[in-house]
Amino acid sequence: MRNIPFGKPIIGDEEKRAVAEVLNGDILVHGPRAIEFETRFKEFTGAPFAVSVASCTAAMHLFYFYAGIGPREEIVVLPSRKIATVEAITTYDGQLPEAFAPQSVVLSMNEEIDVSRGDMIVRKKNLPNIGSRLEAIICWMDETASTMTTAYIMKHTTKYVKVHLNKIIYKIDVNTLHREAANTFLLNEIGRVEITTSTPIFFDHYKINHSTGSFILIDPVTNNTVAAGMIRGVPRAVGDVLEEGAKGDKIIIKSPHTVWGGWNISREVREGRNVHKAVVLWFTGYSGSGKSTISKHLENKLFGAGYQTMLLDGDNMRHGLCGDLGFSEEDRSENIRRAGEVARLFFESGHIVICTFISPFIRDRQLVRSLFPDKRFLEIYVKCDLDVCKRRDPNGLYKKAMTGEISEFTGVSSPYEEPLAPEIIVETDLQSVDQIADSLIQQLEQAGILRE
Repeated sequence: MRNIPFGKPIIGDEEKRAVAEVLNGDILVHGPRAIEFETRFKEFTGAPFAVSVASCTAAMHLFYFYAGIGPREEIVVLPSRKIATVEAITTYDGQLPEAFAPQSVVLSMNEEIDVSRGDMIVRKKNLPNIGSRLEAIICWMDETASTMTTAYIMKHTTKYVKVHLNKIIYKIDVNTLHREAANTFLLNEIGRVEITTSTPIFFDHYKINHSTGSFILIDPVTNNTVAAGMIRGVPRAVGDVLEEGAKGDKIIIKSPHTVWGGWNISREVREGRNVHKAVVLWFTGYSGSGKSTISKHLENKLFGAGYQTMLLDGDNMRHGLCGDLGFSEEDRSENIRRAGEVARLFFESGHIVICTFISPFIRDRQLVRSLFPDKRFLEIYVKCDLDVCKRRDPNGLYKKAMTGEISEFTGVSSPYEEPLAPEIIVETDLQSVDQIADSLIQQLEQAGILRE
């Protein structure tokens, strides 16, 4: 049983029976200070094996199990995607032939793998969903109404992430079970929502795995548990449902009646003249993190040393090529797609292309990466605490976003998905601009991009 503290009991017996039907028979049992969810994993039911890391030491890893696992099984550690084989399962009483929920055990693996609290371990052939957008049924448990602008904290397994309620799809009348339109949730109300997380999470449908399919929401100011939820899956639109066999044909739409003619002078020839290799340095991070400041300083150093450079700045792109785009999720994706294609043109001309874009979504950055050869696209995560970025606020954008003057602003009303495995991480609240630029040049030299 999982206990979630909150202020008041939420529903009576009649409502419990009604809500039980809506939530697939999973009755919410109220108490004086808690809601309890029956996990149902004490007896293994065939749900996908999943483990959340609870704590780590140099000699062992402690795990909480959501389903069963045994020695000699191949597992994957997420988000690092490292693969290993379980060699032994140990507890205080000795080794076990298998482990299952709700045990806490020590796993010994055939390879040394870095594992941190909040990581997940799964079977290689039974991977969970990964994403930052999901649909869920939630029960609102706070006297303060829900808002679309608050960055709530989601506790999912052992991990905490910031989230936004993007959309209330409908609210459920617990008396009639009818669906109703709503803009907010009040105490005891239940409904279906779309949620966006600041970083991707690994999850399952609640029907498949109760532990990886459930979560709670916490108010960042009061620290109160404001909602409990069950994940339904990822949001889908009509455009996502394509005829069988058509999806692959619609990934990239090319202009009709055109023929690709290739490059007149190859990149390799241009690189020979430049005496350096072409590369794309993709700076990503919050507004105010220091992307533009670092990139300008870096370009000045590289250009002064005789290298061919091109700086593509997100703001400048939106004054021209992307001037017709707004800041909806679709427009942001198109903005990054266009930027990637422009970067590719300069890359093929042999340049060191420096790109500074918030580029908040992982899938968009992955699309751009796919345009370039291996080791020629370097994702540089300009890591900076969001509160520091808000204090800097060089153009006053955070202030406008927090007062509602700017909608869908990253870090306030729109999420930022941190890179899972960037080539380089720089921290502007810990390092000077000059230190970062010199470090980047050194890494380019070590990678063989620049002549030493």
